[in-house]
Amino acid sequence: MEDEAYVRVLRESLEKKVELLQLISKENEVQSKVLKDPTSTPDELQATMDHKDVWVDQISTLDDGFSVIFDKVKPLLTEHKAKYRDDIAAMQDLVREITDLTAQVRKQEQENYRLVEQKFAGIRKQVKKIRKSQSAVSNYYKAMNGDYDSQFLDKSK
Repeated sequence: MEDEAYVRVLRESLEKKVELLQLISKENEVQSKVLKDPTSTPDELQATMDHKDVWVDQISTLDDGFSVIFDKVKPLLTEHKAKYRDDIAAMQDLVREITDLTAQVRKQEQENYRLVEQKFAGIRKQVKKIRKSQSAVSNYYKAMNGDYDSQFLDKSK
């Protein structure tokens, strides 16, 4: 009976991992929209990253627990394949789904990383433009207030 509980926990762990990967994938879509929106704020981007961090931590915890339980149950599953055939098949299907979702999430993460780089490049360009404008305004005010640089003005007259 205890062995069946372990097998059930393994299966539920994989099911929970599928759910978490689906949440991450949906959040990646939200993050992509935020990154493509020129009016989005850094707080919106941070919120998506915070959500994903929580789910990634949960996946890590699930993986650790799965490994511990699987090490205990592996001999049982090997010895009684017929008894646990349905559970084994279901877990294999879940592992395939997890593999597909992981690949999808990685692809989304790469695309979002590219979008982040573009967004930050645009921000750096804006900052450079603002600094240049501020310098021009500063020079203009200096010129208007008579605060000239001596190398350009002959003060001997």
